[in-house]
Amino acid sequence: MPVRRDLAELLAEHVDWLRSSAARFDAGTTLESKRIATSIRSLVHTTDSSTSLLTQMKLRDSMVWRSAVDMVPSNGETHADALWVSVPSVSGFQPIKGMPEHLTNLSRHYFVWHAANVGGGAHVDPRLPDHYESLSRKGGLKPLRINSAGNSYPDWSDPTPSALRTMCTEIVISFEEANW
Repeated sequence: MPVRRDLAELLAEHVDWLRSSAARFDAGTTLESKRIATSIRSLVHTTDSSTSLLTQMKLRDSMVWRSAVDMVPSNGETHADALWVSVPSVSGFQPIKGMPEHLTNLSRHYFVWHAANVGGGAHVDPRLPDHYESLSRKGGLKPLRINSAGNSYPDWSDPTPSALRTMCTEIVISFEEANW
């Protein structure tokens, strides 16, 4: 098993990769979202057969995690608000940038797991699960947008890259606040 110093170096690498991917995403290379998903997966995804880097460092469950959306409303019922900005007059989805305002647990599993494990980040499945294919390839949300003439039209864009970019901001700021 690696010594703690080696794990800290790996963590620093992942944080650097996340920052680089965020900058490239913001410059227009939205495919960086798959690298973001893969790094997040390495940092937090623990199963019976693999242990995440943050779990090995005993940080995953002890850190304060920042969230760009309120995950636990005042009535106490758990829900997940969108991890992207959707503007009726603009096609597509945008990540939430800036200081995440809310505390959260790591309930971003859906986007990270699918982008990293089946969508081409770290693994390519021969067939996508129907629900993920609908969302990421077939515009499953289909929000109505309004064009400059005031007419509405359906948007077939994929919110996954913006959701992953938002998660990148959340994680990097969480590490910064933890002095990593």
